[in-house]
Amino acid sequence: MHFSKFRIILGLVLIVSVTAIVLFFVNGKADNLERAGPRYKEVTVEWGTFEIAVSASGVVKPIDRVEIKSKASGQIEELPVEVGDFVRKGELIARLDQKDEKTAVEQAQADMDIAKAELNQAQLTFERRDKLFQENLISEEERDQLVLNLAVAKGKLIQATSTLDRARERLSESIVRAPIDGIILQKYVEEGQIIASGVSNVSGGTPIVDIADMRSVYIEAGIDEIDIGKISIGQSATVVAEAYPRLNFQGKIVRIAPEAVVEQNVTLFDVVVEVQNTEGKLKSGMNTTIEITIVKKEDVLLAPVMALQMEREEGTPANERTVLLKKGDDYVPHKVTIGLSNFKEAEILSGLEPGSVLGVLMTSRLKQENEQMEDRIRSSRSFGTTGRQRSR
Repeated sequence: MHFSKFRIILGLVLIVSVTAIVLFFVNGKADNLERAGPRYKEVTVEWGTFEIAVSASGVVKPIDRVEIKSKASGQIEELPVEVGDFVRKGELIARLDQKDEKTAVEQAQADMDIAKAELNQAQLTFERRDKLFQENLISEEERDQLVLNLAVAKGKLIQATSTLDRARERLSESIVRAPIDGIILQKYVEEGQIIASGVSNVSGGTPIVDIADMRSVYIEAGIDEIDIGKISIGQSATVVAEAYPRLNFQGKIVRIAPEAVVEQNVTLFDVVVEVQNTEGKLKSGMNTTIEITIVKKEDVLLAPVMALQMEREEGTPANERTVLLKKGDDYVPHKVTIGLSNFKEAEILSGLEPGSVLGVLMTSRLKQENEQMEDRIRSSRSFGTTGRQRSR
């Protein structure tokens, strides 16, 4: 029992001792780091290419998507296409049951043959009787009746011809062919299904397939109103599909919407980019990212934006910045003039040379300084005042 108590006490003593040693070394190391001063990350000023680009998410859309319907109603007897098939203009898409249409054509053909025979008979009768009229062997009334019979026969032939043409047209309408070269994007029916006419039905008829020429496609993307003024029709754009992250498709802007669309309190303008898709890699509905280069300058002197500090003195030019230029083992404040900049790099117009080394305070140190500055600002303000600082 006494031995167990001794072991417990000894363990507690060891824990306290180890903790004290660790705290001593940690505090000592922290003090050394603090005395060593701020830590810097070094960056080099170099020649390079400066770009400003606008990017947005987009979706692949077919340029000419055609929904195909049949002008005739009936049961589908043949449907030789599937989704993804490439069809050429004039190829068979669907064939409907043609029994009624063929019967109608045959009946119309027979009626026209009869009309032709009747017209021929009326013509011969008129010619024979007209000679008798010239010889005053028949009356004028009889001759007028012959003229009427001839006109009626001609009218019956015209009517029969029209009926035959319409019957043949209905027969041809029961065969649906591709109106363009393209790919079958959607298939709505199957063989054996009865469909409604697309022209005589109140509902607009039954769609059979959707077809589109995908050799060129549109990319529709929403551009923020902040950036829309920087782009114009005809500008080049690079498109990257999520399905092919290592491939760049080149396109150009062909349309900019005149009216904005608000999505989640963000004002966007739809922009359409046309892209050649000769290999057929881009599919309808694919998600993409488009990037439109606004500015591109070759061989300019560039420095990272994180190395540039804003000048806070009143009257300082807007394009003047301060950097920490490395001289020997020290980092000396140095003024430079910048040109264009983006979120990553800035164009150096004067004040630095290629190969200049700049110092950037490490993130932890910057965070500490920002927190200290915020504390000083808070301590310098009095609650409820009009913005004057309290005297200290």
